Amino acid sequence: MSVVEEIYRKNPKREPITSCMRRRRILSLTKSLTDSGKEGRHPVIAEFKRSSPSGFSIPHGMEMHVYFEKILHFGISGISVLTEPDYFHGSYSDLLEASVLDIPVLAKDFISSREMILSSYYSGADAILLIADFLSEEELRNLSGYAMDLGLEVVTEFHSISMLEKCKPDTYSILGYNRRNLLTMQIEDETKTVITRIKGMPGIKILESGLDYTDIPSLYRENFSGFLIGTSMLNRMGAA
Repeated sequence: MSVVEEIYRKNPKREPITSCMRRRRILSLTKSLTDSGKEGRHPVIAEFKRSSPSGFSIPHGMEMHVYFEKILHFGISGISVLTEPDYFHGSYSDLLEASVLDIPVLAKDFISSREMILSSYYSGADAILLIADFLSEEELRNLSGYAMDLGLEVVTEFHSISMLEKCKPDTYSILGYNRRNLLTMQIEDETKTVITRIKGMPGIKILESGLDYTDIPSLYRENFSGFLIGTSMLNRMGAA
C-alpha cells in the first residue's frame, strides 16, 4: 500500500473541526488567477508544507509567518496549505493562520468526506482539493457539490490521463494536472499530451509539481492559467 493510499485509509480517524473559526469572507482563487494573468504576473499558487514523503523537509528555521511575508512580495495569486498531519505534518491550524492574508487559500489534503471539507471551511479555506486518481466519479460529484454549496471552489486534480474522463465540468472550478505520481512520488511528466486532451475543456487549468518560479517554460505559460509551486518556492525563501 502506498503512502497516499494509507492516508485515505486512515481518513475516517481524523479529528474533525466542529466549530467555525473563519476570519473573513471567501475569496475566489479563480478570479485571483485570472486577474494575475491579465496584469502580466505569473499566476502562482505558492504552497506551504512542512514535509513530504517525496523527501522534502522545510528549510531549517523557516517559520510560516516569515514565509508568508516573503512570498507576498512576489504578487502570488494564492496559497496552498498542506493539512494532512501524519506524513506532511500539516494541520488545520496552518490553514487558519494562512487565511489571515488577503489572498485565496487552498486546503490541500487527501479529502474523502464531507467532514473534511467542512473542517477546511471552518478553518478558513477558500478552495479545496479533490484527487480524481483516488476518488470515484460519484465521490467527486458528491464532494464537489457539497463544497460548492458552502461557497468553496474546487480544484479537481488528476495525474493519470485515464482519470481525466471523471473530471466533468460540474465537478470542478479549477482543473489541475499533477505531474507527480502520488503512488510512487516520482515526477512523470505527460504535460504535452495533457495539453492536447484538456484543450477546449471549460474553466481554469493549473499545472502542479516540479516547477520553478523563476523558470516556467513558455509552453506551460501558453496553456495553463496557473501554477502550483511548493518545494522550489520554499527552498528559495529559506535561502533568501
